[in-house]
Amino acid sequence: MDKYNKLRIEWDCRRGMLELDKVIMPFYLQFFDQLNDSQKDVFIRLLACSDLELFSWFFNRKQPTDLELQQMVEHIQIALKLNN
Repeated sequence: MDKYNKLRIEWDCRRGMLELDKVIMPFYLQFFDQLNDSQKDVFIRLLACSDLELFSWFFNRKQPTDLELQQMVEHIQIALKLNN
C-alpha cells in the first residue's frame, strides 16, 4: 500500500484562490512523484497551511518561519519557473 494517499493529496491541492491553484496543482501533478519521502512530508504540511499564508509565501510578500516550508516554497517556485 502506498504511504501517500494521492487522491487525498490531490484534493488538498485544490485551493480557494485561482492564483494558488495555478501554482500548487501543476507542481503536484508534475513533480510530486519525484520528491523523496521527506520532501513529500513537507509538501503535505504545506498543504495544511491557510490560503492567505500560501499566497503571501508564493507571491514573495513574506517567508514561512519554518525553514522546511520555506525551502519547499522555493523548490516549487524554481521547478515551475524552469518548467515554463
